[in-house]
Amino acid sequence: MICAVSLNPALDKYLRLARIERGGHLEAREVVASAGGKAVNVAGVLRALEENVELVGFFGGVIGDFLLEAIAAEGIRADAVRIAAPTRTAFVMVEDDGTETEVVEPGGAVSEGEIAQLRAKVRAAASRAAVVVLSGSVPPGCPDDIYVRLLADCGGRPAIVDTSRAPLRALLGARVQPPPAMIKPNRREAEAALGRPLAAPEAMAEALRALAAAGVAMPVISDGPAGIYALAQGEVWHAQPPRLQAVNSVGSGDAAVAGLAAGLARGWTVEATLRLAAACGAANVLTKECAGVRAEDLRRLAPQVVVRRLPA
Repeated sequence: MICAVSLNPALDKYLRLARIERGGHLEAREVVASAGGKAVNVAGVLRALEENVELVGFFGGVIGDFLLEAIAAEGIRADAVRIAAPTRTAFVMVEDDGTETEVVEPGGAVSEGEIAQLRAKVRAAASRAAVVVLSGSVPPGCPDDIYVRLLADCGGRPAIVDTSRAPLRALLGARVQPPPAMIKPNRREAEAALGRPLAAPEAMAEALRALAAAGVAMPVISDGPAGIYALAQGEVWHAQPPRLQAVNSVGSGDAAVAGLAAGLARGWTVEATLRLAAACGAANVLTKECAGVRAEDLRRLAPQVVVRRLPA
């Protein structure tokens, strides 16, 4: 079983419109609503990969109820902490020229008591899990080092962390023991954490080594259509997916995390794990749902992913 932990789930709304005009009256031609938030996305893709997955997270109000119903319909077991504040909504506006604009609410504030409940549920789920995925932004009320604390609750189970901003900086500065098995910021998030641009493969390699020096066993950086970079066993790897016409790219990083988690749980090689992760990220862009991955797309795309070691 793989446990996914969601501190800040969301109702994702995909809106298709001609174009965005500041100050105008905008009417969406199409709306697709789905359960979202990074860890929820990861759990959904893991189900598409036929993995047994359990979701632990904060859910509040009628939106929280809707998300739990949608999650159950996907065959995902959720151990929810019901919070007083309502779960947030996130909007993805896609224009006819393919431009994507995201507007996300910060999320409902959580209390110390609600955090304590969630940590207890994580400890229980982690004891049964092969891998734990800690993924997403942090709602108001959570401390910056919440992922450091949750790693301690994993009881030594292999853990993947995908977060950004202050929680990522807190994690990198804490030198947690045992360290996370993987972290997976995207390029923008890694640039913000390290304070330098990562436009070239050489810069990516240096960034991966800097993340490893902070105590991460296998750092991974995703870079959208440019693929996935990873440092494993002292070598830098790159997984390049095929070029595709994107329908909705939001959630591709989460889909890639699901591939990483599945490969880790299955004991796959680095090459096979990165191939699956890159194929999951690519398959996601072909659907309107955020982090929607179809098995037939994965079967077609995985052989097209080019995985190679980069020169030292």
